[in-house]
Amino acid sequence: MSEYDINVDADGDGHWDDHTVESDGHGGYNVYVDQNNDGRVDFVGHDTDGDGLLESGAYDNNFDGNFESQNVDTNGDGWFDQQHTDRDGDGRFDVAYGDTNDDGQWDRTAEDTDFDGRADTFAADRNYDGDTDWQARDNDEDGQYNTVTTDSDYNGTYDTTRFGDQETNPYASA
Repeated sequence: MSEYDINVDADGDGHWDDHTVESDGHGGYNVYVDQNNDGRVDFVGHDTDGDGLLESGAYDNNFDGNFESQNVDTNGDGWFDQQHTDRDGDGRFDVAYGDTNDDGQWDRTAEDTDFDGRADTFAADRNYDGDTDWQARDNDEDGQYNTVTTDSDYNGTYDTTRFGDQETNPYASA
């Protein structure tokens, strides 16, 4: 019997979830949670070094048997700070979230809105107040933003738009 002990709140409701722990055979542990009590695992967490902090986790968000979201703790503090999600179920991630200041809120987003495998829409909360204040689009997916919109004074109203090329600038002369 393992003496490994960990508390898990996979659904984020503030209460520890019932879970099962299994050794991975290499000094780490896998943690399984059935969030909706249907008898199937909906969350799998991985503590690869056995320190009691999960380095990654996979979520079946809609309880259909497929794990749509993968979360990672990149800095080892015990909190997931990156998430990759497959919204259309094709097996490829089409949105990525980042928590750059470790406050538990996503403050950076990159999305593949047309599901072609390349990110084309980006957003950020640059002052970490919970509101998006920077947005960019790469409409032609050439690696250059076609439009960038900002709320430079963080008052909730976008006040600056920059156009990256003449094709997307409605004010450019032909």
